[in-house]
Amino acid sequence: MKLLNLKPIPIAHAKNVYHLDKKKLEVIKKTKYITRYNGLCVSENVSLLEDKSLAPLKKFIVQQAKEYVLGVLGIKDQIYLTQSWSTLNPTEAFHEAHEHPNTFISAVYYAQCKNSHLRFYLNTSSIREGFNFEYTIDKFNVYNSNMWTLPVKEGDIVLFPGHIRHGSLANKSSDPRIIVGANFFIKGKLGSNEQVSLITI
Repeated sequence: MKLLNLKPIPIAHAKNVYHLDKKKLEVIKKTKYITRYNGLCVSENVSLLEDKSLAPLKKFIVQQAKEYVLGVLGIKDQIYLTQSWSTLNPTEAFHEAHEHPNTFISAVYYAQCKNSHLRFYLNTSSIREGFNFEYTIDKFNVYNSNMWTLPVKEGDIVLFPGHIRHGSLANKSSDPRIIVGANFFIKGKLGSNEQVSLITI
């Protein structure tokens, strides 16, 4: 039986594709952090990738985002980087479920991370959108699940629509889990005069 996934959510995961040298990793470690809930530490700097010493990392993340837009989403609209930051999760710390408002797509790069997990949450599963029945699930898949856990490691990057709720599981490593996050928004002309929908962002 051939399946057509008509309404998928595009979660792109590239494994072991980019590693920071010690000097650049130290720049991220030494940035000022604010401790929040669950032991999570978030950088004060929300333009982290504008640091000149992190220019190669910025170039990599921006290129990955552009490839996601063109190669995965299949659209030619231009995007630009709006925010970039880092989080540090000591042992047992985690990032609770959240989304990124005012964001077209988001990227999470794992700068320092052993075996960990990024979890995505939906309001409901695909098969419960039309009829909100409680089905008896035989095997969890993308059609009957409203939550999906993605294993991640150092050197990975994950890209996804900014409105999708996501969070991390507790860091079980003795080393802090360090990620660099980036948000992107769309720019240029959208729509057309013919459809009475033309706007410029």
